[in-house]
Amino acid sequence: MARSDPDFAAALRRQTMYAQRVDALIAGQTWYGGKPCGKCGSVRRRVYDNSCWTCQKARTGFALDARNRCVSLGVPKQSRDGYATRAAERRREAAGEVWAFEVGDWRARVYPTGRLALDCDRLHVHSEDWRKVPPARIFEIGSREPDLVEAMRQAGWAV
Repeated sequence: MARSDPDFAAALRRQTMYAQRVDALIAGQTWYGGKPCGKCGSVRRRVYDNSCWTCQKARTGFALDARNRCVSLGVPKQSRDGYATRAAERRREAAGEVWAFEVGDWRARVYPTGRLALDCDRLHVHSEDWRKVPPARIFEIGSREPDLVEAMRQAGWAV
């Protein structure tokens, strides 16, 4: 209605606090330039609900379809049992439960959540979470250190 009737569009602009939001709505855009976000400083605002575009995209994950409409990317879901299992693993890790062992110069700690911490004083390797180490670096060290490969196998990692 606002696209075809300029009087209606003008009345709509007078009713809202953000006239540029109405202009973007009439133009069919999904965002407009508004006031800066207090959290991230971005000025991009969503036409739909006036929230910060950058924060909303980082928080919920949405994309645009061929018609420039917001579509959900789909949030991975867990069953109730899966959630309860993960929560129990996090509680056990927070309580200090850990399985520690040594293979050669390598000291390993395996946590209930699956996190693997590895230390080797000889190579100056000290990692609290082996998942964050780039795979190329793991392969490079593993090709020279058979004890590392054995420690990863004992921890349940596929090598």
